[in-house]
Amino acid sequence: MNYQYLEKEKRQKWFIRFAEKECLNVSPFYYALSTQIAADEELLNLASFCRQGQPMPNLFLGAVHFLLLKNPSAELANYYPSINTTTKSKLPFKRFKDFCIFNAESIKNILTTKIVQTNALNRSAYLMPIIFSLFEDKTTINLIDIGTSAGLTLNFDLYEYDYGTKGKFGNSPVKINSEIRVGELPNFSTMKRASRTSSSGSSKHFKRKRITIKNKIGIDQNPLDIKVPENALWLKALIWPDRQQRFQRMEQAIELAQNSTVELIKAVEISDFKRIIQNQDPAIPLVIYHTHVLYQFTQAAKTEFWAMLDEIGQERDFYYLAAEAASVLRHDYGRTGVLVVLTAYKDGEKSSELVALTNGHADWVEWEV
Repeated sequence: MNYQYLEKEKRQKWFIRFAEKECLNVSPFYYALSTQIAADEELLNLASFCRQGQPMPNLFLGAVHFLLLKNPSAELANYYPSINTTTKSKLPFKRFKDFCIFNAESIKNILTTKIVQTNALNRSAYLMPIIFSLFEDKTTINLIDIGTSAGLTLNFDLYEYDYGTKGKFGNSPVKINSEIRVGELPNFSTMKRASRTSSSGSSKHFKRKRITIKNKIGIDQNPLDIKVPENALWLKALIWPDRQQRFQRMEQAIELAQNSTVELIKAVEISDFKRIIQNQDPAIPLVIYHTHVLYQFTQAAKTEFWAMLDEIGQERDFYYLAAEAASVLRHDYGRTGVLVVLTAYKDGEKSSELVALTNGHADWVEWEV
């Protein structure tokens, strides 16, 4: 096993950075734990068993959460809001540390065998309106999600959406909430570029189409089949414990996915991606998308991936939707943060445009179209 050995100081900085950059004002629970772990040599040593290439704080904290979800009667579980939904008690760090030391071998096993595979369901907040608006009513399409993990965003057509004053769509136990800070929900299929933006404050231009998705294909180097109970539990363990609404929504999405038609395919090489894409019926419209995946690619792999798409774009029409940090995309459009870029391959021609800005969990969207 290739462990992620780092000097103590680097491990400390990683937990502090995780606390300050990701948890502050988002997860007080993990903020407190991460800052205290950063100052504890024994727990830093335990965290060093994390697999190489994995985000150490996420994997270590997820491992502890996983053990507690498997054993909710453990005393430490009483302090986790995801397990004890009524708790208001502050977690004593000594109790957390004692649990980790006592279960050190189990934690090491998780750190060396599992990887961080999240499905940020709220990213469906931009996937749904973009994909639905690309096609006319009653169109049948195929979807491919690159870096799919458990494939839950492929079920965006089964979720309910609440954009506040901008509109509500669908009826589902899985509820997606997102604030539209700028612009309106798009309608690519019926509106000209110059007339997409309305100042009326309503999203009257967008209509959720009656679209049939024939094939939902998720590609991943380690696809997570949530019909296996332990995989479903691991996916829940990666939700931060004090984000109770997200935790409950994940449970509902997993339950909904038990009867879904998502096909998960293991693929590592770009040539594998190409083969899967080329196997799709060219007579059926195709959308390929990925969200927060390219940062895991080397620059050479990204270049090969984009070249592969360009090559296929000479053979057939399809849409390619990328939601990534500006720093990892081919073009940053003079922006920073997370960009949503839509590329159309049609009749051998390619056109790309920035359609939205958002954050990692799509808590808000700023539409550019």
